[in-house]
Amino acid sequence: MKTEILKNCTLTLCGTILLLTSCEKTDDEPNITADNLKGMFVACEGDYGKANGDITFFDSKLNQSAKSLYNAVNNVALGDVVESFEIVDTLGFIVVNNSQKVTVVDMRDFTLIKTIDGFSYPRSVVRANGNTVYVSNGNGYSDNYIYSIDLSTLSKSDSLEVTSGPEKLLAVNSKVYAAIAGGWKNDGKTVVEIDPVSFTIVNTYEVASVPIDIINDKNNNIWAYCKGVASYDENWNASYSNSGISLINVSTKAVSTFPLTSMSASGINNIAASNDGSLIYYLNDGLYSMSVTDTDLPATKLVNNMFYGVDVDPNNGYIVCLNAADSKAVVYNPDGVEQYSFETGNFPTSVVFSY
Repeated sequence: MKTEILKNCTLTLCGTILLLTSCEKTDDEPNITADNLKGMFVACEGDYGKANGDITFFDSKLNQSAKSLYNAVNNVALGDVVESFEIVDTLGFIVVNNSQKVTVVDMRDFTLIKTIDGFSYPRSVVRANGNTVYVSNGNGYSDNYIYSIDLSTLSKSDSLEVTSGPEKLLAVNSKVYAAIAGGWKNDGKTVVEIDPVSFTIVNTYEVASVPIDIINDKNNNIWAYCKGVASYDENWNASYSNSGISLINVSTKAVSTFPLTSMSASGINNIAASNDGSLIYYLNDGLYSMSVTDTDLPATKLVNNMFYGVDVDPNNGYIVCLNAADSKAVVYNPDGVEQYSFETGNFPTSVVFSY
């Protein structure tokens, strides 16, 4: 679907067809909420310093996409480096890192509801419970907090100080987990467990160095993708130490790590679980797949291509791999066979699914 069409449109669901146009609501139409919008929302960072980050929407049934949905609907740029996106009932929370804000949109038509300011380095957003959303913030040197946003007022209500450079947030089994990567200090090596009732850290797990992404498996154990500590030669070629994928057994509190001997992944959304939670997918010099019961990392790649991000469609188990070089999403089945692809905005980093 062309952006030119979207500029004079609103997003609405008419029966089973999603049309980015205005239409009259009929009596047999469902209420339009995030629960019945059907498709993928791809957070696209955009080019650093150019404020062209946005959300790409893709409807797989119609094979149509809107590459700059926010700009098309609101007729204004979303901002500089769109880092993450979370759907909470009829609200969408968009973290815009270099613009230092969280933008809240109405998921019924993607119009702007509110801009929440007061962030210095926002990274990830997740729904913590029925009343709050958490946003991680901090570059490693300053302002290292998990901020709580009240859903009734859409404003910051509290803050929890963390050590250094919080990254990915994950809500699992009434708890919220935060990867503490170290930010620019490059020295983080923990995942913290937060109790949303008390808004306190109740457990701290030491993992491999610089955890940037976390996911849970079918047992609600936590897998942390740890990029390792970077060092550079005279030509600014990077090498990484203490890289690995760490497994946190939440029941026993034990942590085990699968070392990564090399590191090639450039993005921050590098690990995902299959829709039944039995497999873990991760990025490095390609896409890899392993069972949650494996005792070693796989020796061969599932897909021999470099990607910038990965997520799994909970509806069909397809693996959505994000190609920043070509600004597109490539969709594979669990066997690694390509099914289809679609264009996105610049530097696609993560996907949120709404079915």
